[in-house]
Amino acid sequence: MTKQDTFPGWDWDDPDGLATRLDEISAQVATCKTLEPADRLPHSHSDFRELGLTGIEFAAFRTAHPNGLGTDLTALRSPDATTEPGTLYRVDGDRWFTQLDVARPLPFADASVDWVYAEHLIEHVTLPVATGWLREARRVLRPGGVLRLTTPDLARYLVGYATGDGFLARHRRRLTTMGFGPPMPQRPAFLVNQIFRYYGHQWIYDLDELRHVLTLAGFEPGRIRHCGYRQGARVDVADLDTAFRTDETVYIEADR
Repeated sequence: MTKQDTFPGWDWDDPDGLATRLDEISAQVATCKTLEPADRLPHSHSDFRELGLTGIEFAAFRTAHPNGLGTDLTALRSPDATTEPGTLYRVDGDRWFTQLDVARPLPFADASVDWVYAEHLIEHVTLPVATGWLREARRVLRPGGVLRLTTPDLARYLVGYATGDGFLARHRRRLTTMGFGPPMPQRPAFLVNQIFRYYGHQWIYDLDELRHVLTLAGFEPGRIRHCGYRQGARVDVADLDTAFRTDETVYIEADR
């Protein structure tokens, strides 16, 4: 059986036609074994501390941080329950999760957490939504707290396209190995376009564009820094970076 047989009707040259299929794939991974609703969602710093929570990871059904609250727009499902916005859930007995929309104000008090982390989320929303969300993230951070963002690096794609340095081919092979659809076309123009047109992406950043949106959100330029993979102000937060995305990712932090 070929890859194409495994994904019948999949046409990489039709991004609008594949949008529904890609949404279905995302929903399929939003599952867990058990969901236990808690009495209430944490609001203040003391509420977070009572639960053993120090920060928030966005776009995470099950955060890898033992003291993190995972959040996502998509509902998380177990065989017996489905999450609803405004409720806190215990996931598989060892992680916390709440369903929320980053386009809306965060339901947490000012200065309630020590860190905020988001891996490959900001590119999924428009620039105005990103600015509003980052403004909210800054609001809920305690003084001295850190925000860490990772996102596909536009510069890496364009350098790869302009120089033919092999990046685009390596990126294509990685996605093929992951089984994310049949093999992509090898055309360089396609491999650049897919980062704009697939996966629900709305705005692609380079380092300067990240600095711009963080500044718009109220972070001081002198407190914004370019970081490396798993390198940052807090080891526990930087360690949330996942290895399989390092080829395409830019890492940045901003202090409150």
